[in-house]
Amino acid sequence: MAAFAHLHVHTQYSILDGASSIPLLIDKVKSLGMEAVAITDHGNMFGVKEFHNTAAKKGIKPIIGCEIYVAKRSIADVTGKEDRSGDHLILLAKNLKGYKNLIKLISLAWIKGFYYKPRIDKELLAQYSEGLIASSACLAGEIPDEILNGTTEGAEAALRSYLDIFGKDFYLEIQRHETYDPEADMKVFPLQQRAIEEIKKLSARYDVKIIATNDVHFINAEDAEAHDRLICINTAKDIDDPDRLRYSKQEYLKSEEEMRKIFSDIPEAIDNVAEIIAKVEKYKLDHDPIMPDFDLPEGYKDKDEYLRYLTYKGAKERWGDLTPEQRERIDFELVTIAKMGFPGYFLIVQDFLRAAREMGVSVGPGRGSAAGSAVAYCLRITDIDPIKYGLLFERFLNVDRTSMPDIDIDFDEDGREAVLKYVVNKYGRDKVAHIITFGSMAAKMAIRDVARVQKLPLPDADRLAKLIPEKPGTTLLQAYNEVPELSKERESSNKLISQTLKYAEVLEGSIRQTGVHACGVIISKEPLDNYIPLCTAKDAELAVTQYDGSHVQAVGLLKMDFLGLKTLSIIRDAIENIRKSKGITIDIDSIPLDDKETYELFSNGETTAIFQFESTGMKRYLKELRPNRFEDLIAMNALYRPGPMGQIPVYIKN
Repeated sequence: MAAFAHLHVHTQYSILDGASSIPLLIDKVKSLGMEAVAITDHGNMFGVKEFHNTAAKKGIKPIIGCEIYVAKRSIADVTGKEDRSGDHLILLAKNLKGYKNLIKLISLAWIKGFYYKPRIDKELLAQYSEGLIASSACLAGEIPDEILNGTTEGAEAALRSYLDIFGKDFYLEIQRHETYDPEADMKVFPLQQRAIEEIKKLSARYDVKIIATNDVHFINAEDAEAHDRLICINTAKDIDDPDRLRYSKQEYLKSEEEMRKIFSDIPEAIDNVAEIIAKVEKYKLDHDPIMPDFDLPEGYKDKDEYLRYLTYKGAKERWGDLTPEQRERIDFELVTIAKMGFPGYFLIVQDFLRAAREMGVSVGPGRGSAAGSAVAYCLRITDIDPIKYGLLFERFLNVDRTSMPDIDIDFDEDGREAVLKYVVNKYGRDKVAHIITFGSMAAKMAIRDVARVQKLPLPDADRLAKLIPEKPGTTLLQAYNEVPELSKERESSNKLISQTLKYAEVLEGSIRQTGVHACGVIISKEPLDNYIPLCTAKDAELAVTQYDGSHVQAVGLLKMDFLGLKTLSIIRDAIENIRKSKGITIDIDSIPLDDKETYELFSNGETTAIFQFESTGMKRYLKELRPNRFEDLIAMNALYRPGPMGQIPVYIKN
């Protein structure tokens, strides 16, 4: 028996259309004894990295793909109704070249071809076809569409156009969703049967192999009802709306045995799948860090030398004559930075911080593990002397732990945009992008969403949602264990209540929408679509990565956090008001850390709006402690958190 795998699969990243969680999908594939599976979400590669990681870990061959939209005409055409969508086409990457070409196509679909949907055209397909396998997709594909709504000649012309592009890597795809459920879509099966009859003729006439797929949108047969609710949530329809979109409820991950039974009259459609699986090579998506190019001034042979020069120049400005300890620390850090290949990172950060200050943008003093770097201090990336305060460089960078340096950089709110513009102008618009975020349905949201389409009365929906503990990240299953009243509702005699909870369990965690990371920015050496798929987002001037922050660094890209802080804006405005009203110019960097009046404010608990010191509990402890040196504030900040909080009275007493 030839190996079979599903090559047309929608995960939760086919947003509000696919209900398959990637970890559960891979577990199901494994349990069915299959060796491979594809991901082919609608018009995007959002889930590709998670899918690849999860499948590889479980010993399943990941086949990376996408169900793309091919414009009826050209992506330049955006006038007719027919330009609003496009014909579906399945693309699968058979090797690293194919994966990179898929990235190019998907990025172009969003950045150049977006019109209602991300679209490409056949010209782009021809340009980036190397390493890709294509199949004719579902009934929304061009060939089936021509068969059902056009002409046989039109279907043949479409097939020839794809054969010209993909040759032997083009396959005719067939699906069969026979259903006996009167509440499901029963119209699609007869149309599929009609398409299959013509596809068999085309296959024989043009010697093109047929493959069978199941257009998977959910994992188990019993998930069909939950998926049905998901479609209602997506289309804002009630479950009892006679005109709403329906699926056949057959779109689950069927076993090879089930698929062979469905296509017993065309066994080769199952057997041919093995040929595609064999064509797909194993390749890595992860990449060593790719540093952007930083132009060196004349007279410096490499980044290491220039970084050393800037560091020692800054050290002299910071410390005057250096002590042996300071020299030793700087040299140790510079050697580590060079060994790990990160001099460019430090040069880039110091450059845009220098530009920020020249533009009059307020820059924060630095925070997090980067404050342990003497090099960062000398370059004015941070303003905290790590040697004076005994901060460890190894917490920031360590040769035994290969990870990208990560410096959180604070700007005043208005200044952030100005600095971002500077970075875009210096490195190029095609090399800078925001980072995507995915908003998922938490337990409360899943209950409310399902309740709405089920028409569960609002008071009942509210009551169920409010039974979920407020603790962030609490799942429905955890809530059942913690709240007996909610657990009892699972068996409620009120069908609407028990069903709401049942379907909410399946849909919980589904991706509900995309967003843009508040501060994460990527800067690249070459155009970003050489490394990562891109998309667009509402109100975002720059492109947005299709992989989220947990994956961008794994593919080698440099992530930086540009934070716009209201606090810095308030400080900047306060300084400006003092200048205007009293004619005094204050240099914030010259305010001493032993300012008596400042400590009096802290000792009186007058710390409203001071980050980390503004809570009621913290104010109470500050009044008891009466801090009079910076180290007292450091200690309070470290102690005021779960765990060590109980030691605060001991510290105050001591």
